[in-house]
Amino acid sequence: MRAVNPAHHVPARAATDNFHESKSADRHLLTPLIHLAGNSDSVIAGSVGDFYAGEKLFHIPRFIFMGPKGGGDTIRLGIFAGIRGDEPQGAEAIVSFFQQLENYPELAVGYHIYAYPVCNPSGFAADLRHNAAGQDLTKHFWRGSDQPEAYYLEREIGVHQFHGVISLGATDDHNPHFSFAGGRESILRAALVSPAILASRMYLKNEPPVNADSALASKPPESDAAGFLTRTDELRPAPFEINFEIPRQAPRRTQIVCTVNALKSILDSYRTVLAFQQNI
Repeated sequence: MRAVNPAHHVPARAATDNFHESKSADRHLLTPLIHLAGNSDSVIAGSVGDFYAGEKLFHIPRFIFMGPKGGGDTIRLGIFAGIRGDEPQGAEAIVSFFQQLENYPELAVGYHIYAYPVCNPSGFAADLRHNAAGQDLTKHFWRGSDQPEAYYLEREIGVHQFHGVISLGATDDHNPHFSFAGGRESILRAALVSPAILASRMYLKNEPPVNADSALASKPPESDAAGFLTRTDELRPAPFEINFEIPRQAPRRTQIVCTVNALKSILDSYRTVLAFQQNI
């Protein structure tokens, strides 16, 4: 992978040591996931790496949900939130999503789900869009960046060889916004995104109706292009990538419910796609 080793990174510590020592904003948000990991046989908490921004130490947390074994190979899915530090909605949705998976593990049959709820911890702590270096992280993946967040997350994507990755964010538009990138684009786009759009809109009762074509764009707002997490020839086979942004003006609880609905829809749809392919 082309990302350079950041000059101020520090080795990742064991399991949840990082969380218990942290006094940053993400500690309060992620407390339910930390408790869940401590009491569940299905959830693992850890950190992908630590780094200094100025004199402050930050970590990038990772939570893994190991769903019940399915009939085929395990599907590895990565979910990334908080890439923009002023968009905590995705992190909150991951907390709710994992709580639902713990209560209804059948939703994740055949999956190992890797969730990164705070990908930009220095921006999150300051409630700022960019990281502590003033950088928009969406522009730093797979470009030999010296930003530690990009380095650590690229390493995760490369090592775990995800079948698919999903990034969560927020939009100023009135409707949820999806973009899609990856192999077999036309097939997966129809199979995964259209049902997710319908699932995400179930609770947006005050918004005008929208069809799948108008909600699906070639690139997410304020980003380089669709597929910023996976746009590299180093990932073979290339995972699919879905960028999902929920309207920020919707009530916060509505944003979370819509995002969780979309995630559950994608799990179900992709499992169906793989089962269909195996039966051909």
